[in-house]
Amino acid sequence: MNRLIAILVVLALASTAHAENVTVGLFAPSAPFASTAARVELANRLGNHLGKALGGTGSGRNYARAGDFSAAVRKGDVTVAIVDATYLAGAGGNYTVIAAAVRGGDTSITWQLVARGASKIGQLKGKRVLVPSVGGRETDFVLNVLLGGDIGRDYFTKIEASPDTASALAALGVGKTDAAVVPTGVDLPAGVSVVLTLPTLPGPVLVAYNATPAQRAALSAATASFKGDATVTGFRDGDGDSVRAISRRYSVPVKRGPHAVPAVRLVVGDLVENRSFTIERTPVTAFAIAPITR
Repeated sequence: MNRLIAILVVLALASTAHAENVTVGLFAPSAPFASTAARVELANRLGNHLGKALGGTGSGRNYARAGDFSAAVRKGDVTVAIVDATYLAGAGGNYTVIAAAVRGGDTSITWQLVARGASKIGQLKGKRVLVPSVGGRETDFVLNVLLGGDIGRDYFTKIEASPDTASALAALGVGKTDAAVVPTGVDLPAGVSVVLTLPTLPGPVLVAYNATPAQRAALSAATASFKGDATVTGFRDGDGDSVRAISRRYSVPVKRGPHAVPAVRLVVGDLVENRSFTIERTPVTAFAIAPITR
């Protein structure tokens, strides 16, 4: 009996310790971190900060690919994450938005189309475009979310994913792509200029997976005191509305021309007024058949 009680106590303590630990995942390709090391450092700092707030420990992990991040979430390896709202809007999932990441004093990102040797979008027809990964829906993101469906899907030769903003700009700088779609507020390579300023969208958000209401409340309170770096300086209150706003833009409604319906009211009296109608009688003999003679 004593042995059974000891085993139950050990299991309870192990379960409690696991619940108090926080693993922060980072999948925010749009965020212009200077390097992968900078991403890992921020994730670890936030993990430690949130872990202490829950009375436990914390750590951080950076994910370069959407598939690796989604697999980690499914396995429960990630409990809290900083994720691009643009990715969540296309991928969906069972999560709760805790807060919105702040960069440059704002939680939103203005996007831009930049290119080398082009000043108008017409000069980019048939060209290759890179965009920070949104989990496989890069074409929909550029053409529908940012350009509003006004450009055909065959306008650019390719719209491909880049691991992150820094990689997209590096590829553009050495001529490995013709253009890139990236956030504003970043240093452009030599010879690269802005072709088009695109819409402003919500930036990365902090989400929790399978967290209890008490844990979500504790996480929300803890984020208010977190001090980050130049890319993610901190967090503000946020909710899922920001993600849903982007999600609605992934599918652009079919545009149809105006359909005019004349306001016509017909009255029978107006149709027959001042008119006379007669029906000419047909002789009965017209319906008779002559007898057959042999």
